[in-house]
Amino acid sequence: MPDRMKHAADPAESQKLQHAADHLLTRALLRATHPGLLAVAKQLLGSFDFDGIELVLPTTLFDDRYVLDLGGTEAHLIYVGPTHQVDNVIVHVPSEGVVFAGDVLFHESTPMAWVGSYEKFFNTLDLIIDLDPAMIVPGHGPVCGVEAVRDEQAYFHHVLDESRKCSEEGLTPRKAAERIQLSPYGEWRAPGRLVINVERAYREFRNEPLDAPWELPKLFDAIYHVAKAKGIALEF
Repeated sequence: MPDRMKHAADPAESQKLQHAADHLLTRALLRATHPGLLAVAKQLLGSFDFDGIELVLPTTLFDDRYVLDLGGTEAHLIYVGPTHQVDNVIVHVPSEGVVFAGDVLFHESTPMAWVGSYEKFFNTLDLIIDLDPAMIVPGHGPVCGVEAVRDEQAYFHHVLDESRKCSEEGLTPRKAAERIQLSPYGEWRAPGRLVINVERAYREFRNEPLDAPWELPKLFDAIYHVAKAKGIALEF
C-alpha cells in the first residue's frame, strides 16, 4: 500500500523525537511528562541518522504471492498479512534454501505483535517452518535456522497463556507485564517489549479491532515503568 508507506516509512516523526532529546527544554518537559518517550528519543538519537533519506515507493503490488526472476534465481514473495505490522511479506528463495523473514521473526531479540492476532503470528511462523529453509534472515538479530522460529512461537505461547491468567484475575495489562516471568526469554534484547505483546493479548480478550491505534506516549511510558519495576534492560 504505497499511500500508507508515505506515512509509515516517513522518518519525520523519528527526527522530531531526536530533536526533542537533543534540546534542553523539550528534554526536561518529556522527562516530567513522558519518561518512556524520552527514553525512546534518546535511543533514536544515539543509534540512527535519518538525514537524507528518500522514500522509494513500490511500483508493483500483489495480493498473495509474486515470483521475481533475479538473473535465473527465483525469489518467491509471500504475503502473510498483519503480524508485526499491517502488511508483512516474507521472501523465500527455494534454490538457496533461504527465507528472508523480515520483522515476522526476531532472533535473540523480543518480538512485537503490533498488529494482527496471535493466531496469525502462529500460522505465519508455521509457514516458515513448513518451507524448511536451511537459513533464515530475521528482521532483527543474527542469521538463524528454524529453531529460532520455534523459540519465538514458544515465547508468544508463554505470553498469551500468562496474559490470560492475569486477565482472569482482573490485572491490568501493565500489572500483568510486571508479573509475567520472562525466563528463559529474559536474555533477549529489549525484554520490555513484553508490554506490547501483553496489550495485544488483552485486546484480543476484549475483542477489540486488530488494527486499533496505539497511544504511543502511554505505551512507551508503560514499557519504561515495567522495565524499572522488573529490573530489566530498558530498550525499545
